[in-house]
Amino acid sequence: MRRWLCGGYDKASADELKRRTGLPDLICRLLSARNMTDPDAVNEYFNGVPFSDPFLIKDMDKAISAVENALESGDKMTVYGDYDCDGITAAVMLTNHLTALGGEVELYIPQREDGYGLNIKAVEDIAQNGTKLIITVDNGISAVNEAEKIYELGMKLVITDHHAVPEVMPRAEAIVDPHRPDDNSPCKYIAGCGVALKLITALERDTDSVLEQYADLACIGTVGDIVPLIGENREIVKRGLDIMQYSENEGLNALISAAGLSAEGITAGQVAFGICPRINAAGRYGDAMKAARLFTQERRALAEAGAEELCRLNDSRKQLENDMLSEALAQLNAEPERLNGRVIIVSGEGWRHGIIGLVSARLTERFGKPSIVIGIENGDARGSVRSIEGFSVASMLTSCAELLTKFGGHERAGGFSIDKDRIDEFRRAVQEYAKGEYPVMPQAVVEADIEPEAADTDVSAVELLRYMQPFGEGNPAPLFLMRNCAVLSVRKLKDGKYTSFEAEYMGRRLKFLCFSISYADFCYRPGDKVDVIANLEVNEYNGNKSVSVRVKDLRAGGIDQDRYFAACDAYEKIIGGERIDPRLISRIMPTVEDMKMPFDLSRRMTSIDKAAQYAVLRGMNYCKFMMCLHIFAEFGHLKLDRVNGTMEFIKGGRRISLDGSAVVKRIKRACGAGSED
Repeated sequence: MRRWLCGGYDKASADELKRRTGLPDLICRLLSARNMTDPDAVNEYFNGVPFSDPFLIKDMDKAISAVENALESGDKMTVYGDYDCDGITAAVMLTNHLTALGGEVELYIPQREDGYGLNIKAVEDIAQNGTKLIITVDNGISAVNEAEKIYELGMKLVITDHHAVPEVMPRAEAIVDPHRPDDNSPCKYIAGCGVALKLITALERDTDSVLEQYADLACIGTVGDIVPLIGENREIVKRGLDIMQYSENEGLNALISAAGLSAEGITAGQVAFGICPRINAAGRYGDAMKAARLFTQERRALAEAGAEELCRLNDSRKQLENDMLSEALAQLNAEPERLNGRVIIVSGEGWRHGIIGLVSARLTERFGKPSIVIGIENGDARGSVRSIEGFSVASMLTSCAELLTKFGGHERAGGFSIDKDRIDEFRRAVQEYAKGEYPVMPQAVVEADIEPEAADTDVSAVELLRYMQPFGEGNPAPLFLMRNCAVLSVRKLKDGKYTSFEAEYMGRRLKFLCFSISYADFCYRPGDKVDVIANLEVNEYNGNKSVSVRVKDLRAGGIDQDRYFAACDAYEKIIGGERIDPRLISRIMPTVEDMKMPFDLSRRMTSIDKAAQYAVLRGMNYCKFMMCLHIFAEFGHLKLDRVNGTMEFIKGGRRISLDGSAVVKRIKRACGAGSED
């Protein structure tokens, strides 16, 4: 279960915003909930901001001078990109434009196994092809040694990047990075493709024509890099989505079609989940140049073949990701202590380095804990980390720096390389760090904007939400907290792959769609009350419009989450072999009488989570309930599968003796009242 937050809105500020702007009531309440109550800021949000002068970015004038000199002298240039969506689109945009200006230009994107950014071998290969000027996009800011090699070989370097700037910057003709401490431009949040777009704009001294040519690709890179959709980023995406509807890029048109999408009315969400993964698949599970070549293809038949190839690579990526996830879950089942840790850590031989980050994200989503997935390929061990709000990946990796050969990251994600013989030592160091820095581990969070009123679920109200698009990082689709929804009926979707249910909310009968819960795993039945966090959407079928509720998270109605999570923390510490406050023993130590309800639930239910919520709603402490289940499992009455969240009742178990129970002894040891035999 995740911690739910809903800050709500300030009625006075929402009413004042409505008076000054004339915006609908629902929109004003949502904007107030997001602390957007200044009319000028709201006007920019809906009507856009002017694109800033690209020459405001530090060194842009020097970069333009270097590029124009190369164009005038006929020097060969190489645009050096990156193997992800942002780096690929940025490289294609700049290569195409410099070629159109008459330059001799080659596009180079490294393979993922070569590592991120410039590398010495690539620099040497590029020198062999006659290049005089290398221009990086979406990388280069940390390439100090590689930059020296470039100049040693008689070439020059222009860096365009958007990543954090190190203390020592590389040697270059120009370093165009809005994160430079001496940069005073307003472009702090743009992606690598945004910086490339600024460079092209500076070359042309014309914003509108450049956006007309490249906003579609810049939109894809911006969405794919998950930068905040605010300010100029928001404008890039809005313009890009519009241009995609009549784009002349044959490769992009073919990819949209191959992904099963329509260019007409395409959304940022469809780009994020339909287009970007297919581009990234080339870098994760193949050759990133396949994606780059697609966007430079002018023949429709070849473009269609290239798009189908990216779709096949993406299918292979998904299959490999699922296989690796299954292996990771099998490890957790076989070695429960890994699941008991504060941070989940799994590793595997042959796990592709391009996929481990995706598997880590799924483990974190599944278990609500930070997770680390380490892949070992040809003796080379690399790890990827995904975290939850409040647990810093950067700080964790820094604390283990002496064990790592290379690492980097920020609050919620990171990566590293490690000698495979030190993986076990790294595991222990991570768990010790988590225990020392986080006496109480943070919980995964889902944050809603507001609790909707009955009228907010009308078609006319929900249709207004489209004016807040494009949705994405920094501007998510509105989430609504809906309490005490009375379940009326439940049915299967897609042969049980998903679940749909009807429920009554504030007197309105609504259709709820659960695309993350199968019908077999859906635990609620007619008559149950559930709390829901969800998006509201309008569906149209045969000319009729209706509101559907796309469920983001749900739980039994009325749970006191503060008490629930306090008990969860105690439970996690006990099974992880940690100490807890001795005063808690009376709340969590089961008696024979306490075990009657959990025993009955274990016979009737298969979902641990649903049974736990049922017990908590009837007054039982979560930790005590789980201790009861572990006792039943200890004496052969129950098979617990905490990885999949299920339990199976077994007939004919041994007679339960609390005095002889290893689980009871573990509770006593955690409370300092005894020790395990």
